[in-house]
Amino acid sequence: MNRPGILPQLHYTSAAPGPDGSGFRFTAVSDTVPANLLREIEQLVGYEPPPDAPSRPSAGELAAFPTAFTHSTLSDGSRLLCHSVYTGADYSGRYGNFHAHAVWLPSGAPVPGGRLPVELWHSPSWASATPATGRPDPLPELRPGQHLDRTGLTAFAVSRADRLPAFLADVRTLLTVPDAPQLILAEAEPHDVMQWVALASAVLPRELVTTLTFTSYTRRPLQATQQIIGIRPEPGSGQHIGNDHRYRVYDVSSPQPPAAVDDPWAAVAARIWRAGLPQLFASAAALPVERAADGPFDHARLAAVAAAECVALDSMSRAGAARWAHRHGQGEDADFWGPLLVTIAEGGGGRTSAEWLALRPLSARFARITGHPAVGVLRDDLRTALADLAGHPLDLVLALLDLADALAVPTTEALPVLAERATTALLTQLGPGARPTPPRASGPADGTNPPGPEGTTGPGALPADDPAAVTAALSRHPGVRAAVLTALDRAAETGDPAALAAVVRTALPDADLTATPHLRMGAMHWQKGDDPVRVFHTLVAEAGPEHRGHPAILRTAHRLVWGNRTLTTGHARLLVNELPPDRLEPSGIAELATRAALSAPADDIDAPQLAADLLYYAVLPIEARTRSALSLLALAGRIVDDTAPPGFTEQAVTFCRTADPVEESIARRVGTVIAERLLSSRPHPGELEQLARSEQPALLAAYQAVATSDTIRDRLRVSPTYLASCYIHWSSGRSLNPAWESTRTALLSDVLRPIVRKLPPETIAQITSELERPGGRWAAEFRDWSRPGRMARFGGRLLGRKAADQPGTGTIPPGEERLR
Repeated sequence: MNRPGILPQLHYTSAAPGPDGSGFRFTAVSDTVPANLLREIEQLVGYEPPPDAPSRPSAGELAAFPTAFTHSTLSDGSRLLCHSVYTGADYSGRYGNFHAHAVWLPSGAPVPGGRLPVELWHSPSWASATPATGRPDPLPELRPGQHLDRTGLTAFAVSRADRLPAFLADVRTLLTVPDAPQLILAEAEPHDVMQWVALASAVLPRELVTTLTFTSYTRRPLQATQQIIGIRPEPGSGQHIGNDHRYRVYDVSSPQPPAAVDDPWAAVAARIWRAGLPQLFASAAALPVERAADGPFDHARLAAVAAAECVALDSMSRAGAARWAHRHGQGEDADFWGPLLVTIAEGGGGRTSAEWLALRPLSARFARITGHPAVGVLRDDLRTALADLAGHPLDLVLALLDLADALAVPTTEALPVLAERATTALLTQLGPGARPTPPRASGPADGTNPPGPEGTTGPGALPADDPAAVTAALSRHPGVRAAVLTALDRAAETGDPAALAAVVRTALPDADLTATPHLRMGAMHWQKGDDPVRVFHTLVAEAGPEHRGHPAILRTAHRLVWGNRTLTTGHARLLVNELPPDRLEPSGIAELATRAALSAPADDIDAPQLAADLLYYAVLPIEARTRSALSLLALAGRIVDDTAPPGFTEQAVTFCRTADPVEESIARRVGTVIAERLLSSRPHPGELEQLARSEQPALLAAYQAVATSDTIRDRLRVSPTYLASCYIHWSSGRSLNPAWESTRTALLSDVLRPIVRKLPPETIAQITSELERPGGRWAAEFRDWSRPGRMARFGGRLLGRKAADQPGTGTIPPGEERLR
């Protein structure tokens, strides 16, 4: 048994015949090495010389054979450190012998002395031959080798600068991602492979370094189980292996480095190595992390430590360093802050938005070192950024302005952009229905319409920003505050003034709205009332005397009171009569009132007078169809009032033709009032003839509807005079046109005949007497028409038609007959 503290060892080579056989075998094994692991260990200690090595090397050539130094993990969790060298001929004189000296470490056991596995490269503790005693010599420790030092590793890192970040990222993946690809390093010398391993070992946390397995040389990389595998460069071998997804190949003989990876931590680690400061990795490990999820690979922490040692960084790493320093910076330690601020200020490679945002909290610290030349570089970069703010979000604009204030960089050109961003951010709080709309095509030519969302303040023109940052921005810049209020007031001209005023109250509770009439009206919208017209005028007065008659003010007041609701004709009449005529059209009130009039129900009592008012107060020409429709509606009111002059039917027919298509409610209204007037007890010479000749279906249908009403039927039953008059009207104009023929025939057969049939003889006599007064055919035709029996009625029609065709009977030839 080995004494306590003596490392378990194994020796393996080709040996002469003995108790354990001959050829390659374990020639010395410590008793503490588990026997069940020997077969597994035997697979790890083998050695094959390079294919181009001399078959019978001389003593000088023998020293040039690659050394295989391996750190492996066994199936039970234990580890094996092995040093294998080529020894040439074996005991029998045959070439191809090698000697492997290995140390076995139980699971969880560290390397004695706290050494890292890579430190044992070329350790003097490794033997190149089996002890003569056949038992391992006592080995209380493994002494470190002297071939890996900071100077040499720094030079090596610089020589492999194009591959180093990707390699370190892959090493990180090896230790954090299951089934990560093995790394194959094709280097001419195993020492260079071990330099790669040394670079990685210095970067990694100590608890992870002991789990990193490697071999400095193997001839069969696809059979190797280690994570990092060293091979000799062979033509085409690296490319062949590189096509296998299980491996990532770093071939120094290839002009094409491996594909770059997006790993900020690896990029910073590579810069630290190239700067020759590997001690920074241990320094960073002792500091708090920026993101717990990153753990030992926290990019921001490592970047801050590097910046504090004046290691030049890219923009992403400078941003990470600034964030970490702001949150975890070491108080007022000048040795930390001074170099870090200078390194960041010197920049290099351009600055991203993320970097500017990260620098904003350090504005005051930069202001303390304004005399340093590096701050001049930061000022120049800041001026360039301030000159091109278009499209940038508000938080970036604020960051640049804060830095500019701290470093005394002029911001005159940037303030309008800030106002634009702040306005956009506030507008994003509105729903789609409350946002401003584009200018109306029918708006005035004096530019009173405000810009819509495609203008400089519209929500679609700029990226959305955090509204929470707006208040801070506006409180710091009074000029921007005034510009934002002005822009929001313009937006209120076409948007939702009440919603915008609410946004202003939230973001700027103490804002003075004196110069923003639309926002002022929106702010007092809560003052409701039973009379919307009175509220409308109250809102207009709130805008101030200098704005009271402005069309945009009237539009805003209307939206606040009525929103999307249609004006009633009563409210429209009040607005039309109370507002200056020259403001009705520019403000859109005339259009809204016209829409109210044309869409009013047929029984709306205010619609005709509203139409008359619109025609009377119109300043600009009204479109021809709309004017005719309004005129028709106004005419209907005059007919009802009995103020329409004779010829109103012909006038209505003309309006119907020029207003085609006439709104259904207007056509029904005018047709009804004309019919009621023509069917009244007062005669209207010539009006019925104009109706009959019109061939207007709506007017004739309205006439027929009124004539068939119960009111007319009752009057026909009690008034022989009225019945006689209606008989004459409905029996006239038989050949005038098909539309009237159909209407009058229906009235004779469906209305008049049923009533006449039920009248007593004495009433029939009275009717006949009334028909004899005008002379002509009416009395005779009525007798024939009213005689019972189908044939009598048919004969009566024939007699009447013949009489009309005969001259001298007091009738008018067909086609020229006039209605009485």
